[in-house]
Amino acid sequence: MEKKKDYSFYVLIILLLVVVLGIILYVAFKKDDSSSEGTRSSQSSESSTTLQEVTVKYSEEELQQDYSNYSAKIDLSKLSSSGSGVSIADNIITITEDGVYYFTGTNSDANIVVNAPDSALVVIVLDNVDLTCKTTAVITGVEADNIIINLKAGSENVLTDSSKYTVFIEDDEPDGTIFSKTDLVINGTGKLTVNANYQDGIVSKDDLKIIDTQIIVNATDDGIRGKDSLILKDANITVVAEEDGLKSTNEDEGKGYIYIDGGTYEISCGDDGIHGENSLFIIDGTINITKSYEGLEAQYIQIDGGQISVVASDDGINVNGGNDTMMMGNPSQYKTQDTTENTTRVLVINGGNIFVNASGDGLDSNGSILMTGGTVVVSGPTNSRNGPLDYDYNFQMTGGSIIYYGSSGMWQDPSSNSTTNTISF
Repeated sequence: MEKKKDYSFYVLIILLLVVVLGIILYVAFKKDDSSSEGTRSSQSSESSTTLQEVTVKYSEEELQQDYSNYSAKIDLSKLSSSGSGVSIADNIITITEDGVYYFTGTNSDANIVVNAPDSALVVIVLDNVDLTCKTTAVITGVEADNIIINLKAGSENVLTDSSKYTVFIEDDEPDGTIFSKTDLVINGTGKLTVNANYQDGIVSKDDLKIIDTQIIVNATDDGIRGKDSLILKDANITVVAEEDGLKSTNEDEGKGYIYIDGGTYEISCGDDGIHGENSLFIIDGTINITKSYEGLEAQYIQIDGGQISVVASDDGINVNGGNDTMMMGNPSQYKTQDTTENTTRVLVINGGNIFVNASGDGLDSNGSILMTGGTVVVSGPTNSRNGPLDYDYNFQMTGGSIIYYGSSGMWQDPSSNSTTNTISF
């Protein structure tokens, strides 16, 4: 009779590996993030390798948190105003001049329109406002140089639109609960909840900045969209959206980027968690994408720091295709040793703690990957048509640490020109 094999030794080895992996993961994600605090004019430190650069500036008005001198005060409950630069007719509050406008009260069917000179700075202060509009956007920015929505300290504000718009300023616009054709800034230490029943939650057709404030968006389409750029600084944002969570859509060179510098971001969505048409820069912050089709997506992604967790039904972090001429920099130095193909689509990881749980590819670049620092853990797919790592040309790793595991059908490791070790299953 053949003696039955004893597999207890192999089981012990497997259990030991699991314990070691658990310790590594615990240390990696409990480790303090080393990225510096404060405003950064460039997305990289001196020790970081940079393929693209973006300079973000904040004006004094954009950083201002509190206002006490008002051009007019508007009581939404009574639909009355005192001061100048504002008119009220047919439940429409129209701001026509440069100034600071204070809103308070509740109304079940009214809306705010900014239609001021193109040189005007219009500040809308919300102090415990609960405003619903049944026909169009709750706040519409038609004309001004810059519009700032300030959430007064300690206030809780709610803006809600309907599932059908009957009033448009042109074509199919507005298409969001807050909609601006000009630059839009949201700041202040109060709280804002946006219930977007029509399409998007917050939209700017130019640049959109959200600075040091708390916002919750529930949207039937995209959560927050800045066409030219979306800049987020020290914000506390929760988005539940049926399509993209955070988005920038302009295809022009130097635009269509998202810049995240500090803050906390909780995102659950049906499509991309964070989507930059051209670029995505993450300087610092805590990003938790609990549900998405693809977690982070852009033609160029650079992560310098932060705590990032992504759950995706397809790719976790995806550097996608598109027009190479849109990208800046010269990444030719990152070509693989066995190809002359040049690509400007690059995933750059200079720091941060990153965890990816993807049913598709974990880190996916239709170009190259460059890692100089940080800690990455990829829980990859079980479908053999995908892999924990997927890149077209090169994955050069010169710093940091990475653990990746998943199906082996499309398996790739970092390129041979890498200088650090990895752990893979």
